[in-house]
Amino acid sequence: MAAVNFDRQFVYIGTGWEGSAADMRILRCACERGGFTVPDGKYYLVDSGYANTQKFISPYRGLKYHLGEFGPKAHRNYTGPEEMFNHRHAQLRNTVERTFGIWKKRFPILKNMKSFSFDVQVDIVMACAIIHNYIAQFHLTDAYLHVDVDSEEEACGITQSVDDNLFEEMISVGDSNKGALLRTQIKNEMWLMRVTTLNL
Repeated sequence: MAAVNFDRQFVYIGTGWEGSAADMRILRCACERGGFTVPDGKYYLVDSGYANTQKFISPYRGLKYHLGEFGPKAHRNYTGPEEMFNHRHAQLRNTVERTFGIWKKRFPILKNMKSFSFDVQVDIVMACAIIHNYIAQFHLTDAYLHVDVDSEEEACGITQSVDDNLFEEMISVGDSNKGALLRTQIKNEMWLMRVTTLNL
């Protein structure tokens, strides 16, 4: 699991999990035991594989989400505020996809990990993240940071399967309600701004 900022730097890397582990379980462990914290009043954008909470805002499920589904800007007509929220969410979250694309392009070993021991593989992932951050912070002219890198997930339109029962086990009702209220507030403010700007 990884968290990325808008400068395409990793702010958290959680390594050592098997690929079949559920996203919410990994996130919960990262928050409870892995040192991953979200400052008060802040939140991260997450994909639909995660529950929507006050600190982790996910898109609305069952609506368009992937950037390619929305078409060109000139012909874009949202069916409602939830769809517009999903589009804007996807635009911002695309930073994560691009960061992973850059990371995998810069360090090909991440795509084709040799048969090292599991512990060595974990160390390689962490080392690549640290080097990536160093380059992003101190070498602003780095070619990889200024190249459009397509994400494999975005290109394939992969969506994660979601187990709603797992969500209920992982989050409290209060946190879920606060997350729903925050997402609704953001959605309504964006929609009002759009309606006002376009005089709809």
